[in-house]
Amino acid sequence: MPSIKSCLASLALVALAISPVAATPLKVNDAALVRRAPEPAFFSNEAAIEKRDVSRKEIAARLKRAKIAAARKAKRENRERDTSELVKRHVAALHEREGVTEEVLERRAIVERALRRTRCGVNDRICTQSVTSPSDLPANGRAVCGPNHLCQVGCQPGYVLTNGACVASEPTCGPNSCGTTPNGVFLCSGANTCALVCDTSNGYTARGNQCINTNTDAANCGTVGNACPASYNGVGQPVCRGGSCRIACPPGTVNRLTQDRSAFYCYGTPLGV
Repeated sequence: MPSIKSCLASLALVALAISPVAATPLKVNDAALVRRAPEPAFFSNEAAIEKRDVSRKEIAARLKRAKIAAARKAKRENRERDTSELVKRHVAALHEREGVTEEVLERRAIVERALRRTRCGVNDRICTQSVTSPSDLPANGRAVCGPNHLCQVGCQPGYVLTNGACVASEPTCGPNSCGTTPNGVFLCSGANTCALVCDTSNGYTARGNQCINTNTDAANCGTVGNACPASYNGVGQPVCRGGSCRIACPPGTVNRLTQDRSAFYCYGTPLGV
């Protein structure tokens, strides 16, 4: 049986175990534990506003340019449509005066297709011999050797082939004088306006009061206003062939493209240099 002394010792140990232990106070640096948030940085949208204003100005400028281009295109299309209608009326009047029937027009179309399959080199005589009857050609028309070395229907000097007829220029239109221009004729419209009609069969297009050839004109190659660039290395001359820009190289050199295929140049040393 345990003694009173041992019981008291056990009770003392139990009391010591369940009693709170006094913690040693810690010195804590509050500044080290609490991280101070940086001062708020205010977002400035001035750059975004300026960029947005510039974008609006660019859009407005683009819309303005598009409207101007559309107006010019519409004006050009209206002028071309009016000229086309004028040519149709003029040719119909010519055929009526000459007594040309639909049967004659069909035969002329057959002869024209046959001529375009006849090789002539540079000699018009082969083309002339291919036509068996003068009525197979329009009035004031002739068979000629074209630039592609194939026969085609052409007109006598002073006439332009359009809509299957050789049309002559009208010198005056009401009180106005129309004048003349190479590879084209002037027809009088109902508004006393001289309308220019170019030889489209040979690639001529109206530009102002002149007819230009977009197949051979280096200043208007392919389309009006498209000027052929000069040679990349300065050797050779820019030319237009079939509506595409090329460089005419001197003997001893060959025509080549740059590596990025953006320009032509003449490679080699010209003869005599």
